[in-house]
Amino acid sequence: MLLLDAFDRLSDLLEKGFSCYRRMRGSDPNGFNYDMLENSLNVSRRAYMDCLEDHFDRPLFERIERQCQKKGQQVFSADFLNDLMEAYMEERFAKQRYFFDMDGVLFKFDNTLTTLEPLYEEGYFRNLPPHRLAVHCLQELLTEAPDQIYILSHYIDSPFAEREKREVLQELFPSLDPHNVILVPYGENKTDHVPLRVKENDFLIDDYDQNLVCWGDAGGYAIKFVNDINDRHGSWKGSRVEYDDPELINSLNHIFEYAVTSEDLAMTLEPYMKQKLEVLRSHADIGL
Repeated sequence: MLLLDAFDRLSDLLEKGFSCYRRMRGSDPNGFNYDMLENSLNVSRRAYMDCLEDHFDRPLFERIERQCQKKGQQVFSADFLNDLMEAYMEERFAKQRYFFDMDGVLFKFDNTLTTLEPLYEEGYFRNLPPHRLAVHCLQELLTEAPDQIYILSHYIDSPFAEREKREVLQELFPSLDPHNVILVPYGENKTDHVPLRVKENDFLIDDYDQNLVCWGDAGGYAIKFVNDINDRHGSWKGSRVEYDDPELINSLNHIFEYAVTSEDLAMTLEPYMKQKLEVLRSHADIGL
Protein backbone atom coordinates (compact mmCIF):
# COMPACT_ATOMS: atom_id res chain seq x y z
CA MET A 1 0.00 0.00 0.00
CA LEU A 2 1.36 3.43 -0.89
CA LEU A 3 1.62 6.07 1.80
CA LEU A 4 -1.28 8.11 0.41
CA ASP A 5 -3.39 4.95 0.42
CA ALA A 6 -2.48 4.36 4.06
CA PHE A 7 -3.61 7.83 5.10
CA ASP A 8 -6.78 7.43 3.06
CA ARG A 9 -7.44 4.19 4.93
CA LEU A 10 -6.87 5.89 8.28
CA SER A 11 -9.22 8.68 7.26
CA ASP A 12 -11.89 6.16 6.28
CA LEU A 13 -11.59 4.41 9.64
CA LEU A 14 -11.94 7.69 11.52
CA GLU A 15 -14.99 8.57 9.46
CA LYS A 16 -16.53 5.17 10.14
CA GLY A 17 -16.10 5.52 13.89
CA PHE A 18 -17.34 9.11 13.87
CA SER A 19 -20.43 8.22 11.83
CA CYS A 20 -21.28 5.40 14.23
CA TYR A 21 -20.92 7.69 17.22
CA ARG A 22 -22.97 10.45 15.62
CA ARG A 23 -25.73 8.01 14.63
CA MET A 24 -25.97 6.44 18.09
CA ARG A 25 -25.71 9.75 19.92
CA GLY A 26 -28.85 10.90 18.13
CA SER A 27 -30.88 7.88 19.29
CA ASP A 28 -33.52 7.87 21.99
CA PRO A 29 -31.60 8.25 25.33
CA ASN A 30 -33.85 5.66 26.96
CA GLY A 31 -32.88 3.10 24.37
CA PHE A 32 -29.25 4.10 23.94
CA ASN A 33 -27.00 1.04 23.88
CA TYR A 34 -23.66 2.12 25.31
CA ASP A 35 -22.23 -1.37 25.05
CA MET A 36 -22.96 -1.46 21.33
CA LEU A 37 -21.33 1.94 20.89
CA GLU A 38 -18.22 0.89 22.78
CA ASN A 39 -17.94 -2.35 20.81
CA SER A 40 -18.26 -0.49 17.54
CA LEU A 41 -15.63 2.07 18.51
CA ASN A 42 -13.30 -0.70 19.67
CA VAL A 43 -13.57 -2.34 16.26
CA SER A 44 -12.69 0.95 14.60
CA ARG A 45 -9.80 1.54 17.01
CA ARG A 46 -8.37 -1.92 16.37
CA ALA A 47 -8.61 -1.55 12.61
CA TYR A 48 -6.99 1.88 12.89
CA MET A 49 -4.10 0.51 14.97
CA ASP A 50 -3.62 -2.43 12.61
CA CYS A 51 -3.35 -0.02 9.69
CA LEU A 52 -0.78 2.10 11.53
CA GLU A 53 1.30 -0.90 12.52
CA ASP A 54 1.18 -2.38 9.02
CA HIS A 55 2.34 0.72 7.18
CA PHE A 56 4.58 2.72 9.49
CA ASP A 57 7.93 2.05 11.12
CA ARG A 58 7.27 0.83 14.65
CA PRO A 59 9.97 3.01 16.35
CA LEU A 60 8.60 6.09 14.60
CA PHE A 61 5.04 5.23 15.58
CA GLU A 62 6.04 4.72 19.23
CA ARG A 63 7.91 8.03 19.30
CA ILE A 64 4.88 9.92 17.97
CA GLU A 65 2.67 8.08 20.45
CA ARG A 66 4.88 9.25 23.34
CA GLN A 67 4.82 12.82 22.04
CA CYS A 68 1.04 12.76 21.88
CA GLN A 69 0.81 11.46 25.44
CA LYS A 70 3.00 14.33 26.66
CA LYS A 71 0.77 16.81 24.81
CA GLY A 72 -2.39 15.18 26.12
CA GLN A 73 -3.48 14.18 22.61
CA GLN A 74 -5.48 11.10 21.79
CA VAL A 75 -3.59 8.49 19.76
CA PHE A 76 -6.63 8.26 17.50
CA SER A 77 -7.03 12.00 16.99
CA ALA A 78 -6.44 14.16 13.94
CA ASP A 79 -3.62 15.90 15.86
CA PHE A 80 -1.90 12.54 16.25
CA LEU A 81 -2.31 11.81 12.56
CA ASN A 82 -0.90 15.23 11.73
CA ASP A 83 2.19 14.62 13.89
CA LEU A 84 2.64 11.16 12.42
CA MET A 85 2.41 12.44 8.86
CA GLU A 86 4.85 15.29 9.43
CA ALA A 87 7.40 13.13 11.23
CA TYR A 88 7.13 10.34 8.71
CA MET A 89 7.69 12.72 5.82
CA GLU A 90 10.58 14.45 7.57
CA GLU A 91 12.36 11.21 8.41
CA ARG A 92 11.64 9.23 5.28
CA PHE A 93 10.57 11.33 2.33
CA ALA A 94 12.74 14.41 2.81
CA LYS A 95 15.73 12.19 2.08
CA GLN A 96 16.90 11.11 -1.31
CA ARG A 97 15.05 8.06 -2.62
CA TYR A 98 16.53 5.56 -5.06
CA PHE A 99 14.20 3.63 -7.37
CA PHE A 100 15.64 0.63 -9.23
CA ASP A 101 14.06 -1.07 -12.21
CA MET A 102 14.27 -4.86 -12.43
CA ASP A 103 14.18 -6.11 -16.04
CA GLY A 104 17.33 -4.92 -17.80
CA VAL A 105 18.80 -3.43 -14.60
CA LEU A 106 18.90 -5.92 -11.75
CA PHE A 107 18.22 -8.79 -14.15
CA LYS A 108 19.32 -9.48 -17.69
CA PHE A 109 16.65 -8.98 -20.30
CA ASP A 110 16.38 -11.73 -22.91
CA ASN A 111 16.35 -10.01 -26.28
CA THR A 112 16.54 -13.28 -28.21
CA LEU A 113 12.87 -14.10 -27.80
CA THR A 114 10.92 -14.28 -31.04
CA THR A 115 7.50 -14.57 -29.34
CA LEU A 116 5.97 -13.35 -26.07
CA GLU A 117 4.76 -16.77 -24.93
CA PRO A 118 7.78 -17.54 -22.70
CA LEU A 119 7.10 -14.40 -20.64
CA TYR A 120 3.78 -15.93 -19.58
CA GLU A 121 5.26 -19.26 -18.52
CA GLU A 122 5.74 -20.15 -14.89
CA GLY A 123 9.33 -19.64 -13.79
CA TYR A 124 10.33 -17.15 -16.48
CA PHE A 125 10.86 -14.16 -14.18
CA ARG A 126 12.13 -16.29 -11.32
CA ASN A 127 14.92 -17.67 -13.50
CA LEU A 128 16.16 -14.51 -15.18
CA PRO A 129 19.93 -14.24 -14.62
CA PRO A 130 20.94 -11.28 -12.45
CA HIS A 131 23.27 -8.47 -13.39
CA ARG A 132 25.84 -9.39 -10.77
CA LEU A 133 27.32 -5.92 -10.25
CA ALA A 134 23.91 -4.26 -10.07
CA VAL A 135 22.70 -6.77 -7.49
CA HIS A 136 25.85 -6.26 -5.43
CA CYS A 137 25.40 -2.50 -5.69
CA LEU A 138 21.83 -2.64 -4.40
CA GLN A 139 22.84 -4.95 -1.57
CA GLU A 140 25.48 -2.42 -0.52
CA LEU A 141 23.04 0.47 -0.68
CA LEU A 142 20.57 -1.48 1.46
CA THR A 143 23.18 -1.69 4.23
CA GLU A 144 23.72 2.07 4.09
CA ALA A 145 20.19 3.43 3.66
CA PRO A 146 17.56 0.65 3.67
CA ASP A 147 14.56 2.96 4.02
CA GLN A 148 15.60 4.97 0.95
CA ILE A 149 15.77 2.03 -1.49
CA TYR A 150 12.79 1.19 -3.71
CA ILE A 151 12.05 -1.22 -6.53
CA LEU A 152 9.95 0.26 -9.33
CA SER A 153 9.23 -2.23 -12.08
CA HIS A 154 6.51 -3.13 -14.56
CA TYR A 155 4.87 -6.54 -14.66
CA ILE A 156 2.80 -8.17 -17.39
CA ASP A 157 -0.68 -9.67 -16.89
CA SER A 158 0.72 -13.14 -16.33
CA PRO A 159 -0.52 -15.26 -13.40
CA PHE A 160 3.12 -15.68 -12.34
CA ALA A 161 4.99 -12.44 -13.10
CA GLU A 162 4.17 -10.30 -10.07
CA ARG A 163 4.50 -13.12 -7.56
CA GLU A 164 7.79 -14.37 -9.00
CA LYS A 165 9.26 -10.87 -9.05
CA ARG A 166 8.44 -10.38 -5.37
CA GLU A 167 9.81 -13.80 -4.46
CA VAL A 168 13.14 -13.34 -6.19
CA LEU A 169 13.56 -9.90 -4.64
CA GLN A 170 12.97 -11.36 -1.19
CA GLU A 171 15.60 -14.03 -1.83
CA LEU A 172 18.26 -11.65 -3.13
CA PHE A 173 17.47 -8.70 -0.86
CA PRO A 174 16.00 -9.99 2.42
CA SER A 175 16.48 -6.59 4.10
CA LEU A 176 14.43 -4.77 1.45
CA ASP A 177 11.21 -3.33 2.91
CA PRO A 178 8.29 -5.09 1.12
CA HIS A 179 6.38 -1.79 1.23
CA ASN A 180 9.15 -0.31 -0.94
CA VAL A 181 8.54 -2.79 -3.74
CA ILE A 182 6.33 -1.03 -6.27
CA LEU A 183 5.21 -3.23 -9.16
CA VAL A 184 3.27 -1.39 -11.85
CA PRO A 185 0.96 -3.01 -14.43
CA TYR A 186 2.58 -2.93 -17.84
CA GLY A 187 1.52 0.11 -19.83
CA GLU A 188 0.97 2.39 -16.84
CA ASN A 189 3.26 5.31 -16.03
CA LYS A 190 5.65 4.46 -13.22
CA THR A 191 5.54 7.99 -11.89
CA ASP A 192 1.83 7.63 -11.08
CA HIS A 193 2.66 4.94 -8.50
CA VAL A 194 5.38 6.73 -6.55
CA PRO A 195 4.47 7.50 -2.91
CA LEU A 196 3.84 11.22 -2.41
CA ARG A 197 4.70 11.88 -6.05
CA VAL A 198 8.11 12.23 -7.66
CA LYS A 199 10.30 14.95 -6.19
CA GLU A 200 13.58 16.46 -7.25
CA ASN A 201 15.79 14.26 -5.09
CA ASP A 202 14.15 11.01 -6.26
CA PHE A 203 16.47 8.99 -8.51
CA LEU A 204 15.33 6.40 -11.04
CA ILE A 205 17.83 3.85 -12.36
CA ASP A 206 16.20 2.36 -15.46
CA ASP A 207 17.26 0.95 -18.82
CA TYR A 208 14.32 2.26 -20.87
CA ASP A 209 14.46 5.80 -22.24
CA GLN A 210 10.70 6.39 -22.11
CA ASN A 211 10.59 5.64 -18.38
CA LEU A 212 13.51 7.99 -17.85
CA VAL A 213 11.89 10.78 -19.84
CA CYS A 214 8.64 10.46 -17.87
CA TRP A 215 10.61 10.54 -14.63
CA GLY A 216 12.41 13.71 -15.62
CA ASP A 217 9.15 15.31 -16.74
CA ALA A 218 7.68 14.52 -13.31
CA GLY A 219 10.54 16.37 -11.61
CA GLY A 220 12.86 13.50 -10.67
CA TYR A 221 16.47 12.71 -11.57
CA ALA A 222 16.82 9.99 -14.23
CA ILE A 223 19.87 7.74 -14.62
CA LYS A 224 20.15 5.37 -17.56
CA PHE A 225 21.41 1.89 -16.79
CA VAL A 226 23.32 0.91 -19.91
CA ASN A 227 23.36 -2.85 -20.44
CA ASP A 228 24.64 -4.85 -23.40
CA ILE A 229 21.56 -4.28 -25.62
CA ASN A 230 19.92 -0.93 -24.91
CA ASP A 231 22.24 1.90 -25.98
CA ARG A 232 23.06 1.15 -29.58
CA HIS A 233 22.20 4.65 -30.82
CA GLY A 234 23.40 6.63 -27.81
CA SER A 235 20.19 8.66 -27.77
CA TRP A 236 20.11 9.25 -24.00
CA LYS A 237 21.97 12.46 -23.13
CA GLY A 238 21.50 12.43 -19.37
CA SER A 239 23.38 10.68 -16.56
CA ARG A 240 24.26 7.05 -17.11
CA VAL A 241 26.00 4.09 -15.52
CA GLU A 242 27.34 0.93 -17.17
CA TYR A 243 26.26 -2.59 -16.22
CA ASP A 244 29.83 -3.91 -16.37
CA ASP A 245 31.42 -1.08 -14.40
CA PRO A 246 33.41 -2.68 -11.54
CA GLU A 247 33.02 0.63 -9.67
CA LEU A 248 29.27 0.80 -10.24
CA ILE A 249 28.36 1.71 -6.68
CA ASN A 250 30.94 4.51 -6.63
CA SER A 251 29.65 5.81 -9.96
CA LEU A 252 26.09 5.91 -8.63
CA ASN A 253 27.11 7.51 -5.34
CA HIS A 254 28.97 10.20 -7.28
CA ILE A 255 25.77 11.04 -9.18
CA PHE A 256 23.66 10.95 -6.02
CA GLU A 257 26.07 13.26 -4.23
CA TYR A 258 26.42 15.92 -6.89
CA ALA A 259 22.92 15.97 -8.33
CA VAL A 260 21.15 19.29 -7.81
CA THR A 261 18.28 18.73 -5.36
CA SER A 262 16.64 21.90 -4.10
CA GLU A 263 12.85 21.43 -4.15
CA ASP A 264 11.12 21.95 -0.84
CA LEU A 265 9.20 18.77 -0.04
CA ALA A 266 6.75 20.62 2.16
CA MET A 267 5.58 22.64 -0.83
CA THR A 268 4.79 19.40 -2.68
CA LEU A 269 2.88 17.84 0.18
CA GLU A 270 1.15 20.83 1.76
CA PRO A 271 -2.03 20.71 -0.39
CA TYR A 272 -2.59 17.04 0.42
CA MET A 273 -1.96 17.53 4.13
CA LYS A 274 -4.35 20.48 4.40
CA GLN A 275 -7.10 18.61 2.59
CA LYS A 276 -6.84 15.57 4.86
CA LEU A 277 -6.51 17.47 8.10
CA GLU A 278 -9.54 19.65 7.44
CA VAL A 279 -11.64 16.49 7.35
CA LEU A 280 -9.90 14.69 10.20
CA ARG A 281 -9.95 17.52 12.72
CA SER A 282 -13.74 17.37 12.81
CA HIS A 283 -13.42 13.81 14.13
CA ALA A 284 -11.01 14.49 16.95
CA ASP A 285 -13.67 15.26 19.56
CA ILE A 286 -14.87 11.66 19.85
CA GLY A 287 -11.52 10.21 20.99
CA LEU A 288 -10.99 7.95 18.02
